[in-house]
Amino acid sequence: MRGVLFLLIVWLAGSACFAQNVVQKRVILIGDAGEINPKQHEALTSAAAHIIPGKSIVMFLGDNIYPHGMGLPGSAEEKQTQEIIRAQFTPMRAAGAPTYFVPGNHDWDRSGAQGLAKIKRQGEFLREQNDPGLELIPAGGCPGPVEVPLGDSLLVMVFDSEWWLFPHQKTGPADSCACNSKEEILAKMQSVRDHNAGKFIVLASHHPFRSYGTHGGKYSLKDHIFPLTAVKKWLWVPLPVIGSLYPLLRSKIKNPEDMGHAWYQDMIGRVSQVFDGRGGVVFAAGHEHGLQLIDDGILQVVSGSGAKRSYARKGKHSLFAHAKQGFVTIDLLQNKSLLITYYVVEGNTVRSAFSYPVTMEAD
Repeated sequence: MRGVLFLLIVWLAGSACFAQNVVQKRVILIGDAGEINPKQHEALTSAAAHIIPGKSIVMFLGDNIYPHGMGLPGSAEEKQTQEIIRAQFTPMRAAGAPTYFVPGNHDWDRSGAQGLAKIKRQGEFLREQNDPGLELIPAGGCPGPVEVPLGDSLLVMVFDSEWWLFPHQKTGPADSCACNSKEEILAKMQSVRDHNAGKFIVLASHHPFRSYGTHGGKYSLKDHIFPLTAVKKWLWVPLPVIGSLYPLLRSKIKNPEDMGHAWYQDMIGRVSQVFDGRGGVVFAAGHEHGLQLIDDGILQVVSGSGAKRSYARKGKHSLFAHAKQGFVTIDLLQNKSLLITYYVVEGNTVRSAFSYPVTMEAD
């Protein structure tokens, strides 16, 4: 009798533990996947295999089409760029997950003069698929934020961080955006935050607010010795002395796409202030071609290695850093906590490399 009672207690404890870990909602984060190659295929195939029907969404975190965004009608690159983005959404939609694309700087013509036309065209192409589960958000060159509610306990809030940094015309007189200035974006973010008290919020954008990669001013030995690989990845020409000037010059001649630039710092400071002291917020972005998790008061997920890989190191506030291609899942569990899991591509396999739980109180 005692043995039966013991087994019953063990079974009940195991059942309670399992119930706590049941996934209620899953957000799959893949950034910078806009180049067709074998590693991209491995990452996308594995990400699609992690879709839980009826519970998952997929967020492509910008730089959806390299190198200069969607080809405009009649251009030489029109068909090729359509195939690049189709390669990303096809396996996700086949697995039944609503799929969202977030604009990145390369989608805005690599911050070029045709950026507005190209980001509009990307949105138009996705709409032409006549698939309600497929969308560019924010669309039409508008900055957002856009809400993607996932039940009673989780919200994804998306804004176009490249809109904040873009040096050319952002919208035309005929465009009708809900927010048309940085002040309006911040006010809308605050309103969304206040109306979703008690929920976890994933703030998704292309640009990270924390990074120990090259956009964050951190460089590898390769950057110092083979600086031309930053221009063309196959240019392995050793320039050990001259090469060390590259990180120095990049830090002095600031690019809006790097975190040291005043425009980028303004975005970080003003958006962060909206969420200061608010628990349960996870910032999610790509831009850096690696996988990072950083916590210095802001919990930052970086998932930007969908098709490429670049330097990422562990810094003072790093919880995880990996310079390999992969993706991230954020799961809302039955016990009302989040679980962030990192997956990396190694050879022809994909493995779980790191997991991190998040509770409302912890953040």
